[in-house]
Amino acid sequence: MAWYKTCPFCGANLDPDETCDCRQDGGDKEKEEDKNDGVEN
Repeated sequence: MAWYKTCPFCGANLDPDETCDCRQDGGDKEKEEDKNDGVEN
């Protein structure tokens, strides 16, 4: 059984000792993905 925690901001699955970087650098990964409309370059 794997243990993980979920980031309350972006929903990422993290290791128990891992911190999510979605709130660092003033950016939000979900907002960044919305800008690209899911299209990869």
